[in-house]
Amino acid sequence: MDANIQKYKAFVTAVACGSFTKAAEILLYSQSGISRMIGDLEREWRVVLLSRDKGGVRLTSDGMKLLPYAKGLVAEYEKLQMQVDALHGLQSGLIRIGTFSSVATHWLPNIIRAFQRDYPNIDYELLLGDYTEIEGWLLEGRVDCGFVRLPAHPDLETVFLY
Repeated sequence: MDANIQKYKAFVTAVACGSFTKAAEILLYSQSGISRMIGDLEREWRVVLLSRDKGGVRLTSDGMKLLPYAKGLVAEYEKLQMQVDALHGLQSGLIRIGTFSSVATHWLPNIIRAFQRDYPNIDYELLLGDYTEIEGWLLEGRVDCGFVRLPAHPDLETVFLY
């Protein structure tokens, strides 16, 4: 993976987790590695992206302005990588699903198990939220699919499941 994309991913993940330590666990880096990558971005861009304290990290106003662009770059890179993998006959990638606890508990285990029989190299990330949060995540591109109530936002493609 390109070094800059790694830095952007570290930034986006640290913001989502609110912590360098949690971001490091997710991305399989050390906490100091995540801190260094974000520090590199701050030096390159000559801005402070995150305020750091014992409670974790929070976006600065400059960080808020730049985060959507970093998220977009990371998402586009992941799409590119999936296309490259598809050219090589690999069906792999990551599906982010916005859901709430009852669906995550009762529906998704069987759906994911059946899907993994056909696509064993696909990874899943579940983000738990309420209907409004999930709809927002879909509109932002933070999740690939999600469970929402109908009627949903007009910009979302919906399929009635049950």
